[in-house]
Amino acid sequence: DPLLMAVDHAFPIKGKGTVLTGTVLQGVVSVNDMIELPVLKETKKVKSMQMFHQPVNRAVQGDRLGMLVTQLDAKAIERGIVAAPG
Repeated sequence: DPLLMAVDHAFPIKGKGTVLTGTVLQGVVSVNDMIELPVLKETKKVKSMQMFHQPVNRAVQGDRLGMLVTQLDAKAIERGIVAAPG
């Protein structure tokens, strides 16, 4: 299944990028994957991810996740969907 993640919060981290937090609804996401923000029609690269304050390289369906992406305005996406490109 292609990645689908429900984003419930987005916040900036100075000098790092924007963290998107939410739950993986389907599929898998890994560090360095490209993700799409359909509402913004933008594609971004996953720089790093954390679960419960521990770094992880991969997340699967049902996981609560924080993912760091760069060059994204946190105000542009407070809630929404992250998907696999395409």
